[in-house]
Amino acid sequence: MNIFITGSNGFVGSQLMWHLEELGHKVFGIDKRDECLIEKHPHTRKGDIREIDDLRFFNDVEIDLIIHCAADKHDWGISKESYYSNNEYGTKILMDYASERNIKKVIYYSTVSVYGHASVPCDENGEIHPDNEYGASKLAGEKVIELWLNENETREAVFLRPTIIYGPHNYANMYNLIDRLHKKSIFMVGDGNHIKSIVSLANLVDMTIFVIPHMKRGLQAFNCIDKPYISLHKLMEIIAENKGFSMPLINIPLKFALLGGKFFDLVGKIIKKDIPINSDRLSKLATSTEYHSEKIRELGYVQNHSIEQEIKKTCDWYLEIIK
Repeated sequence: MNIFITGSNGFVGSQLMWHLEELGHKVFGIDKRDECLIEKHPHTRKGDIREIDDLRFFNDVEIDLIIHCAADKHDWGISKESYYSNNEYGTKILMDYASERNIKKVIYYSTVSVYGHASVPCDENGEIHPDNEYGASKLAGEKVIELWLNENETREAVFLRPTIIYGPHNYANMYNLIDRLHKKSIFMVGDGNHIKSIVSLANLVDMTIFVIPHMKRGLQAFNCIDKPYISLHKLMEIIAENKGFSMPLINIPLKFALLGGKFFDLVGKIIKKDIPINSDRLSKLATSTEYHSEKIRELGYVQNHSIEQEIKKTCDWYLEIIK
């Protein structure tokens, strides 16, 4: 197949480019950034999906499938307007281009944030109720694709809804947790007995590749979560099993931790930097986010990479970069 990937210099998109090519597919990508988080593929071009002329650069290439990874997704320093400009409007322009080129297959990277924080087990039948601008803007992107689907009954779309993605070269939530355990943080927010859903980059790439031959007319949606579904405390124990990391010694009730987090919120605003500790991250860390992904497994997907293996790879990478 000829596969067009947006966000092709990003954490997920760049790896999809290489893995799909290894499987014999021809890949082409677009990203508004020149720099790549891991390894840039030579068939990536700088461009913005919100500019249809940037997309038309690929008019001389037959495209069988679009994998839409491009998004604004950080939890700090992004305005509501930017979320919707990239995640909703950008998706609309991309779907306009798909219609123009008669491209009928799309895989859209959405997020479990469309459900909001899940304190009870949440599968694909869970209530759609985002509680932050990121989740709401990604849901708006889903709606754009649903409208595109309804215009032509022969079109096919898959929504992949990953939870926290982790792995080497990712500097988001898992990196912050690993960093704290390396620096021998003596404090832990809450008891950590709540479920904390995660998915490794390796497994997410496998899930994406798995769904391609299972696409069919209409819409399918799959949560993307590693199994087993583990608690935060268990996750921290897995990290601490690696040399150079250790468990915290003291549990702090969430309400007291959030007071400290407010201080770091203020510092971050003053210095205009993303500080690893803030009230939002502390709240997320101490709140259950239990999402389930049995649907893709019932279709036949088999998880090839264990949490322990992928955490070890991430810890080894962390220790290498801080030398």
